Amino acid sequence: MAGESAFAVSFVGTSFPITNQAFKQVDPTHWVLDVAVGVTPDYRSLKEVMLFMERPIPELSDTSALGLYLSLGGQSWQYRGFVSNQHPSEVMPLQWPEVGPTFVLQPGAVQLGVSIEPLAELLQKEGSKLAGKQEYARRVAVSLFRYMESFSIAGASNQLVLPTNALEHWFNKFNDKFKRDPDFLMHEGDKG
Repeated sequence: MAGESAFAVSFVGTSFPITNQAFKQVDPTHWVLDVAVGVTPDYRSLKEVMLFMERPIPELSDTSALGLYLSLGGQSWQYRGFVSNQHPSEVMPLQWPEVGPTFVLQPGAVQLGVSIEPLAELLQKEGSKLAGKQEYARRVAVSLFRYMESFSIAGASNQLVLPTNALEHWFNKFNDKFKRDPDFLMHEGDKG
């Protein structure tokens, strides 16, 4: 793949395709893109990325693929998805991790990484992503339950008296928070 365009990323609604030639190749199987320098310093505005192959990659066998990761402020790499010769494109949510008050936006602080890895390992990571989605769904349900719980009748632990538009009110409140921070449930724990 050295010297030729084989894969690319595109930040959905924000960028044109950025080929692997714009990435820094750190070794034969790893590439890194400095997002704050090569795309935008406003990295939080980047919500989704498409990783795609421009052609089949001979270095990838039926048992290997390209994994996509991100790192913020030198934190460990966080998996986001993969593509392979059999599955050549995928749109992935970025879900930038939280950073502490000491985070400084400088070159190298916001990175996107691509690596060639065994397909079996990437499929295991996909299973972990599914568990994360299940956890998110559970937190949505807890949020709804906590909201409904506020309508319980004093002294009657098993009864709720809900206004007919209670679900609509909860959904509007949920949507307002979601628009401000799509990951708000993961930050709030089980508070709802």
